Amino acid sequence: MLTDRLPRDAATRLTHCVHEAQARLGSQPEASALFARATTAFMRELLGMSESLGAAGRDLDLLAQDDQTLLAELMMRALRTDPLASKETRLRLRGQLALHKLLERAGGVYTAAEVAALLGITPDAVRKRAARGKLLVLPQGEHGVYPAFQFDTEANRIVTGLDAVLALLDTDSAPAKVRFFLTPDRDLDAQTGATPIAALRTGDAAVCALVARKARQFGIQVAR
Repeated sequence: MLTDRLPRDAATRLTHCVHEAQARLGSQPEASALFARATTAFMRELLGMSESLGAAGRDLDLLAQDDQTLLAELMMRALRTDPLASKETRLRLRGQLALHKLLERAGGVYTAAEVAALLGITPDAVRKRAARGKLLVLPQGEHGVYPAFQFDTEANRIVTGLDAVLALLDTDSAPAKVRFFLTPDRDLDAQTGATPIAALRTGDAAVCALVARKARQFGIQVAR
């Protein structure tokens, strides 16, 4: 058994987590079976990384990450030594991790219900706004999640001008749109390299016009 190769306290914690998860997924046999398989596969990969885990355990930057980022980083390190793992798989995981970090630094994401409470509308109205391109939504689960950076939480509204900029971004990729809004640009602020979303928040007409021009250029670059 995999737990036989773990320190006693680690094996105890792992067993407890597995039992707790199985109890939660008791009414979903397919989910429970997939959880068991994924847990076993991930643990086997980690145990095969015994030497590199020591170095990872001394990496203070890695240890300071949230659990999701930590797991993704460890999985990428495992894939580096896996001859069957494709470069595409590693790049996709790296891209997802980078997007996760970017969103976390910008306030995370909201559910449709949380956005509805913020704006004073219904969750269905939130989803309709996203479908019309008035809100940025990231696919996740049944309804998706909404990056927090696009909201003015003090005024309980969407950042002014966001919908107009979204309409100019000629791409269907939600991650690409996130990167546009959160990537610093020296043209927007020579000293700080403000992000487009920060520039929009200033409300300065000239700066917002420059963001719009950047959005048009971004759409052309993505299309190429």
